[in-house]
Amino acid sequence: MRLLLPFVLLGSFSAQAQDSLKVFWCGAVPDRSVDVRALMNTSVDSVRLEVDVDAAFTSPTYSARTPRDTTGALTSLRVKGLDGGTTYHYRFELDGVVDTSAAHIGRFRTTRTGPWSYSFVAGSCNSNSDHPVWEAMRQRDPLFFLSIGDLHYANPNSSDVNVHRQAYLDQVLSRSMAMGLLHQAPLAYVWDDHDFCGDASNASSIGHMSAAQAYREWVPHHPLVHTVSVFQSFTIGRVHFILSDLRSSKSGQQMMDLQQRLWLHEQLRYARNHGLVACWVSPLTWNSIGYPENWGSQPAEREALANFLRNEGIANLFILSGDAHMLAIDSGANTDFSTGTNDPNDHPVFQVAAIAQGGSYKGGTFDQGGYFPNPDIHHGQFGEVFVDDDGTQVCITFKGWRTDSMSVNTSLVDSFTFCRSPVDLMSVAEQQGNGAAPCTLWTSTAVLASLPSASGEGEVVLIDASGRIVRTLATTWNEGLSMVQLGEAPSAGCYFLRLIANDATAIQRLCAP
Repeated sequence: MRLLLPFVLLGSFSAQAQDSLKVFWCGAVPDRSVDVRALMNTSVDSVRLEVDVDAAFTSPTYSARTPRDTTGALTSLRVKGLDGGTTYHYRFELDGVVDTSAAHIGRFRTTRTGPWSYSFVAGSCNSNSDHPVWEAMRQRDPLFFLSIGDLHYANPNSSDVNVHRQAYLDQVLSRSMAMGLLHQAPLAYVWDDHDFCGDASNASSIGHMSAAQAYREWVPHHPLVHTVSVFQSFTIGRVHFILSDLRSSKSGQQMMDLQQRLWLHEQLRYARNHGLVACWVSPLTWNSIGYPENWGSQPAEREALANFLRNEGIANLFILSGDAHMLAIDSGANTDFSTGTNDPNDHPVFQVAAIAQGGSYKGGTFDQGGYFPNPDIHHGQFGEVFVDDDGTQVCITFKGWRTDSMSVNTSLVDSFTFCRSPVDLMSVAEQQGNGAAPCTLWTSTAVLASLPSASGEGEVVLIDASGRIVRTLATTWNEGLSMVQLGEAPSAGCYFLRLIANDATAIQRLCAP
């Protein structure tokens, strides 16, 4: 009997651990860390996280041992110092006992900066977290899941923070289909109206402070700079993600308050200056027309932002939107609302909805779409975004997927690809600040390019301020110099030359007269 007792006790402790962990999810995975939030029952005193590249957890890294949160928040657990671009598994140790239940083991991949290729899934408007569309998204094996609002439809317009907490618990965290994805794909999430404070909710909603508290307590997120709003940003590879909150500061006169508008400007300049493609996540449809709940209802604010994009030379940009229950794509033909020129400053728009809702159209013109889910057939819809980066070009491919009724089978309904060659303006500025003069246009059709020590055959790539390749020209280097014939004169403005030789490369600035 004495020989059996230890095994009986260990089995009892393991079962106790498995019963003690209620729900968990992770998100905000920068390149070398992870943020996990977990809810335990009241019998648990402390918890820590085990993280390992090995699914058998042979050499785990641990978070700090953390007391269970007793205030109603989820316990926050973070592990730092991980390797970038690596798949990890994680599980929980509750009061010193490891929870080995397969249902309580999660997985994530850390991210990287610099040239890197990956894919993620995106969607909005979810009223059924048990819909098979969640499993369909999981099967795509995304790096992360981007929720563009209406993660649930609880409409929790209450000053009681417990109402907002319970909405996450009941409508997302307790649903097996949704959590099948969210246990393997970290979350990036900004709310819309139904998961903020209810239909058409805004800054005046009575529950806005409680919504803000519950979000910070229960949702793993990237750093927030506002006391209420949940706008945030992060960089993966050479794409800078900018998530706007268009509800908590929304009023009849504006989509965003001054602080958020200035923050958005700062983030867009950051992407431009550091050679990054910007992904602006706008929960409300950018190119809508005439609908009161989208950008079309704020034409002056939209025009001002579009003029900012044009005036600042920000065109390495694409937009992801939700709210309208449809899949739709616009290549950029209908997205420029700036004034003063006929030369379009286009940026593609991808509309990603609805995960589990009937179809709705809220205005706007799209090259492709919209594709509306059929409420009678119970379609589920989502977007998948591929980032392909070879170190020179960043190519973005958007695919819109639809499930066939209540199953995981999907069909492709629309697709679009565009490429940019973003230039690190900070690096160019540093080079020029160290004495490297910009190229000088000798004539309207020729330029003398300098690439020290270069010789033999090479190329010169002319890139406009938006990152588009205007021309690729073969050239011959002679003692580091080349007279490059541009052919047709470029339009007036500033460009970048990517100078390429067998053993050297550089970027220089070129301003046409």
